[in-house]
Amino acid sequence: MADYSPPLFHRNAHLATILPNKFRPFNRASFIRKTISTPDNDFIDVDTIQNGAKTAIILLHGLEGSSQSLYIQGMTEALRSINCDILCMNFRGCSGRVNNSFQSYHSGKTDDLRTIFDAFRTYGSIHLIGFSLGGNVLLKYMGEKKADSRVKSCIAISTPVDLAGSSDALNSKENTLYLTRFLRQLKRKAIEKAQRFPEDSLQIQQLRSAKNFLDFDNLYTAPAHGFIDAKDYYEKSSSKQFLKLIDKPTLIINALNDSFLSPSCYPAEECKENEHLTLLTPTFGGHVGFASDTFMRKLFWHEQKAIEFIANFTA
Repeated sequence: MADYSPPLFHRNAHLATILPNKFRPFNRASFIRKTISTPDNDFIDVDTIQNGAKTAIILLHGLEGSSQSLYIQGMTEALRSINCDILCMNFRGCSGRVNNSFQSYHSGKTDDLRTIFDAFRTYGSIHLIGFSLGGNVLLKYMGEKKADSRVKSCIAISTPVDLAGSSDALNSKENTLYLTRFLRQLKRKAIEKAQRFPEDSLQIQQLRSAKNFLDFDNLYTAPAHGFIDAKDYYEKSSSKQFLKLIDKPTLIINALNDSFLSPSCYPAEECKENEHLTLLTPTFGGHVGFASDTFMRKLFWHEQKAIEFIANFTA
């Protein structure tokens, strides 16, 4: 459990999810964009705030998010209280520019994160904060071999550590609004890929007819990224199986009323068995919610928790 007690309007799971995503007031961060080339002749746009600090915090957004997402903007503002540089990684195709290759990004694609580490070699220490899909990416990365030794801590917020379970949860009636929105954006991008890369045989009509993530991941995500099918993608990309291998301090925050998450997305046993993992499961918070006041002008609860956690591992 955890000590989060939200204001009345934010106790409802869907209001907690939607209000911060749509209506949180903020001052837009003044990023400087750096474009990083990838080994496969594509690119990753990283939006940065660099003041010459020796420590960097890398932020990873969620599905169809970007550095402009309000939860990224909010965390960026919160981190101003720490002496650090901020690197907001935009996954391929999420920065406002269409990426070059048939591939895009997905929940288990850690090679692009490795590319970011290679591109920013001057930092002596690095902390990772990931939201939703981005949280799964960083947890999987930290459990794989050869994670960057400069990483001092990791924080994963509202993270679907079991992708199959989360896919099923999002297919429920209560999540129709979210599923429809995500699929509309994903289909648009995949159809554009099909038109640019006709040799890869994506069927546009089938893509348009996809009714859920399982359909979409079978039609595009799996074949585009070397998986047999959606089931194979979910099994290999879920971070839950990698948690036991993480050897750096890691905080996972998943609200119990997060409608995006299945029961299998609360890794209590894995965290109990690994001394490096801390799991917080507040009763409220929705999906990347955690507002501290009704009008969302104060620091959010998860932002305060992130700052406190990182402070334990900075010189």
